[in-house]
Amino acid sequence: MQGTIGLAELFDLDQTGEDTWVGRTDGIRLPQLFGGQLVGQSLIAAGASVDGKDVHSVHTTFLRGGASNVPVTFRVERLRDGRQISTREVSAWQGDRLLCRSIVSCAEPSDGISHSRPAPTTPGPDDCPDIREVAAVDGGLGEFWDDFGSVEVRLAPDVPGQITHSASPANGVWMRSVDQLSDDPLVHRAALAYASDLMLMSTAVTPHGHTPGFERSLARTWSAVSLDHTMWFRGFPRADEWMLFEHTTPMADAGRALIEAAVFDHDGTSICHVAQEALFRHN
Repeated sequence: MQGTIGLAELFDLDQTGEDTWVGRTDGIRLPQLFGGQLVGQSLIAAGASVDGKDVHSVHTTFLRGGASNVPVTFRVERLRDGRQISTREVSAWQGDRLLCRSIVSCAEPSDGISHSRPAPTTPGPDDCPDIREVAAVDGGLGEFWDDFGSVEVRLAPDVPGQITHSASPANGVWMRSVDQLSDDPLVHRAALAYASDLMLMSTAVTPHGHTPGFERSLARTWSAVSLDHTMWFRGFPRADEWMLFEHTTPMADAGRALIEAAVFDHDGTSICHVAQEALFRHN
């Protein structure tokens, strides 16, 4: 199923000023713009303002919902340019409506300390069902997923073994861009950011009886909105190749749930860590 807009086109921003870029929206029918789109496009704008450094982290706070099919303007403020680290603040606007703010850090490539936790043991993507197969039991995926086709999603069984860092068994999710992307590392980080916002809310309510992949039941039972989204990158991931996301939810309180994702490439090498807080209300 083909999405409204592919990731290669989504991350091709138009520069309209020295530190201003304009991006299209993915056209997916949601009450507000998909957060992964805003994070990914903010990375593109920040990275385009830095020479010779790679994006290594982003911290985004979502402030207001955006409208689909309305261009988004990204304004970059150059907070710091050091020898090793450059820091940017990116604000995303639709007219006079501020949608989110991101602090993006970029680092000079260098040798130094490096380590990685092992990847979880799960079946490979070829042995895992597409999310649409899983959702068929639940009556299908619903309106958002009817539009959505830029990322292929396959669900792995619950990650085996004792999980001490999550309130419910970890969920394994394989994802990759449907589009073949350019070799620009910034585009792949942006595409990884887009995918990283998928399935997190589903994981957050698994301690309360939710089945991952039953997105129609999720929308019927829960109302949820992302509050913030943080990512730390490692190495040079390719988002058009299979990536394994291990989703966990270590805690929730007062309707706010924390969800994390450890991300690995197909060879089991750590490439990213994600953390998000979301606000939930039972319908």
